[in-house]
Amino acid sequence: MEKELRKRAAIYIRCSSDEAKKEGYSPEIQEEKLKEFVKISSWQLDEKHVYNQDIGCSGSTDKRPDIQKLLVDARNKEFDIVLVLRQDRFFRNLKLLLNTVGELRDLGIEFKSISEGFDTSTPSGRAMFNNAGVFAEWQREVNLESRNEGMLKAMKKGKWLGGTPPYGYNLNKETQKLEIDKEETAIVKMLFEWLADDKLSEYKIQQKINAMKIPTKFDRLGRKKKTGSECWWNRRTIGRILRNEIYTGIFYYRRWKYLGRIKGQSNLRPKEDWIRIEDENLKIITRELFGKTQQQLKKNKELSPRNTEQIYALQHKIICGFDGYRYQCATRHYSNRAGHSETKYYFCCGIRPYFTPKHCSAPSISDSRVIPPVWEKLKEILANPKAMMRDLNDYLNRGNRRSQIQKELASIKNSLDSSDTSRERYAELYAEGSIKKEFYDKKIQECEREAERLKKEEEKLSQLLLSEEEKEKRTSSAKELYRQLKEHFENTTYEIKREILQRLVGKIVKTDDKLDIEFNLPFTYSPLQLTPGVCSDSRRMD
Repeated sequence: MEKELRKRAAIYIRCSSDEAKKEGYSPEIQEEKLKEFVKISSWQLDEKHVYNQDIGCSGSTDKRPDIQKLLVDARNKEFDIVLVLRQDRFFRNLKLLLNTVGELRDLGIEFKSISEGFDTSTPSGRAMFNNAGVFAEWQREVNLESRNEGMLKAMKKGKWLGGTPPYGYNLNKETQKLEIDKEETAIVKMLFEWLADDKLSEYKIQQKINAMKIPTKFDRLGRKKKTGSECWWNRRTIGRILRNEIYTGIFYYRRWKYLGRIKGQSNLRPKEDWIRIEDENLKIITRELFGKTQQQLKKNKELSPRNTEQIYALQHKIICGFDGYRYQCATRHYSNRAGHSETKYYFCCGIRPYFTPKHCSAPSISDSRVIPPVWEKLKEILANPKAMMRDLNDYLNRGNRRSQIQKELASIKNSLDSSDTSRERYAELYAEGSIKKEFYDKKIQECEREAERLKKEEEKLSQLLLSEEEKEKRTSSAKELYRQLKEHFENTTYEIKREILQRLVGKIVKTDDKLDIEFNLPFTYSPLQLTPGVCSDSRRMD
């Protein structure tokens, strides 16, 4: 009976990346001291109530896996007291600290910092507890401010804070500044001269350098690419080199508002916020040569076959079922005695050597072959939407698919929440200076790509679980669309057919001769504004 009445304890352990190395803050030391305190107090401790997975997490947010798990277990009344080594291990945000400890108190669960010994059951103890929370939050803000000031000072001194050095440079770990790499410098000059003097396109430059088997920066650093290829240059890598002003000895910090996003006008900071670094020791090419290359890049763009005014009905809609790459559009031109003719077709990006070193074997498909089955399926669905809904119900009622879809949606929601938590965590760690910008940019882009993929999957699955009211709306909308488009289904121009398919086709996954088509049918009817003659970009192949 005495054993059953012993207080049930839970211990929580947290430290940020830099704190993990400090004496007295490592996870192992925190856990050792907390367990010893439980033992001395003759309390119970179940290993499942040792919450020690929030290593590297910031104390300024409650978006931490183990703090959330602790709260769920607390609401289930699985323990009587929560122990931490110090109060700031729990939170460095006063509002979150008070709210969380208040919730624990409402659940009848005590909170105790074994190093500070506040008795929150008394007014004076609660006042001391609140003051400690204020100090922890203040200390965090002071640390952030000093780190930011330190980063600005480092920027103004010309120290390199941009992660992996650009091709042509190495990082001096003592001075934290860039230094010219003589071997890579020769390659940089060669790339600029190929463009400015020989007037080569980026594609031709890529072919030429890949034929020479010259190691990339990743190869020289001993890193392995996801593609598994060595000495293979991506055209985007070459483009970044040819557009980078650093090779003239000039580079900027704080030029862009959001790192890792498109470098357009909307992403530029005001010029007065820029930090310009000019270092003659970093100069590889002259300003004149750089200017010539920028002019040539502009001319190459203007002369690109992609600027040909040509339209494709299923542009951006077809995806390769083998490697997931999007199909591109092209036109073959023929000349014979009868005159000039052309054929539009689509091909997987993976067949192009400039896009990926791994060749895709998917054959191209002509416009005239792929459009008819897509067009006829769309016509069938709009002409008989109730049959489509019946087929959907039959599909859902087979093999408990409805329940499976609901579980998948719940799993996707949890994954999206985790993705949001991860982004907030990386933002906090970057703001605290615990991770570098390069790592932060990479992780944020990964999170955004994953969130976008999950949202698309969520939307796709949600379409299968329409309510009766939503089904009626979808059916009514389809009928109205069919009424509007009926005459176009029988006889129309290629331009109007393209507009209809661009509006109502989500994507087409092509695997061999199979087409998996997703349609975007609106819930409520909205008239299609059909305006023939609209042109878009294309690629021409002679």
